Order: sequence, then C-alpha cells, then structure tokens
Amino acid sequence: MTLQDFLVGESFAVLLVFARLGSALLLLPAFGESYVDPRLRLWLALFTSVLVATALGERLPLPPVEAGSFVATVGSEVVTGLAIGALLRLVLAALHWAGSIVAMQSGLAAASFFDPSEATQGTVPGALLSTLFLVVLVASDGHHALLERLVASYASLPPGRLPDPGDLSALAARLGNAALGVGLAIAAPVLVASFLANLAVGLLARLVPALQVLFIALPLQILLAISASGLALGAGIAAGLRFLDQSSAWLVD
Repeated sequence: MTLQDFLVGESFAVLLVFARLGSALLLLPAFGESYVDPRLRLWLALFTSVLVATALGERLPLPPVEAGSFVATVGSEVVTGLAIGALLRLVLAALHWAGSIVAMQSGLAAASFFDPSEATQGTVPGALLSTLFLVVLVASDGHHALLERLVASYASLPPGRLPDPGDLSALAARLGNAALGVGLAIAAPVLVASFLANLAVGLLARLVPALQVLFIALPLQILLAISASGLALGAGIAAGLRFLDQSSAWLVD
C-alpha cells in the first residue's frame, strides 16, 4: 500500500464517520440544542470522528472508485445519523407534550412564548421540564452514554448501507407512541389534581349558587397544578431519562 492510498483510505474513514456523527449531533439531546455553539458542535464531531474511525479500523468500507458510489455511501451515513438523532429527540417531544398538558390544566397555556429549543411556541412548564431534563442528563454524564451508543450503532447499523425503511418506520411509530404515553404519565398528577379541583368547585357551585366560583377556581387550579408538578418533578425527569435509555437501546442490539 502506497502512502497515497493510505491517506485516501484514512481520510475517507474519517469522512464516513463524520457523516453519521455530525448528522446525529445536530439533533441529539444536549448536543443539538439551538443555544449550543455550532462551531463547538462541529469540532466535537470532527475530533470524535477521528478517534472513532481509528477504533473501527477495518470495519469501515474501502473508498469507492466511482463518484456515484461515493455519494451514495456518504449520503446513507448522513441519513442514518439524522434518523438516530430524530428518534432520540423524541424524549424532548414527550417532555414538551407533558408541559403542554400541565399548562392547559393549570391555566398557563395563555402565557405561551417562542421556545428557541423547539423553534415554535412553547409553554412555561414544557420549558421547565426540558431544561431540567437536559441539566440532569449532562450532570449525570448521560451525554457520554449517548455518544457511546452512537458509536455502538456501527455494529447494528453497518456503515455504508441505509437502514431498512420498514423497520425504521415501525421503530419510529413505536417510539412515537411511547413518547405520548410518557408525556401523559408525567402530566398525570396534574390531571388528577385538576380533576379533583374541578369536581370540588362544581359541587360548591351547586351548593352555593350565589358564590362567584370563577374567582375561587382559577387560583385554586393554578395552586394545585404547581404543587402537583413540584411534587412529581423528580419522578417526571426520571421517567424521561428511562425513556431515553429505552429509546436508544436499539442502537446496541
């Protein structure tokens, strides 16, 4: 092997790994947030790609001779990385869904604002849940575990080949359904507290028709929703971490 062939092979290996890692880091929780410096994310993906390409060694394919094969190989890695990042980001969608339910039940839905992390309108409870989740994830070195599973994906998803569309669609549907369930479970304490508060206010309105129940219902609803959210906040973040672990387990199967 000549020096030129060696350099071409190593450069292609780094490029192939960078295509998957760089694409995944655009969407992965804690890495793909809008407030993360893009240049920092780029350098992290590049340095990690050099290390991973060296570790994988012969498991990476040789550089293709034809231009069409080169584009197809690199493009398949980009699609694979984006698919991995999008599926793992469903955990943040579950937390925002839970926050939306809490906001609707507590009367805080009117206080919506533009959430830069999701590039859409958000709520205060949703922003609180997602931000606290990311803080706990980074503080517990969960982002290291995400990188480890991303590297381990080369065993279950060989480089240079697109994942099976049918399997990927079924996985996306299953994880999306699970995300809705996790979001509803996180917001369940607020739903129960809101139901009991509305039931009590309804009975009070029937017993004392002259009472202005609206002046009592709204503060009571907000107080109970905030109290229930505070009591269940730790359990909700733990549920989000468990869902992230379960949703990334397919990368190491």
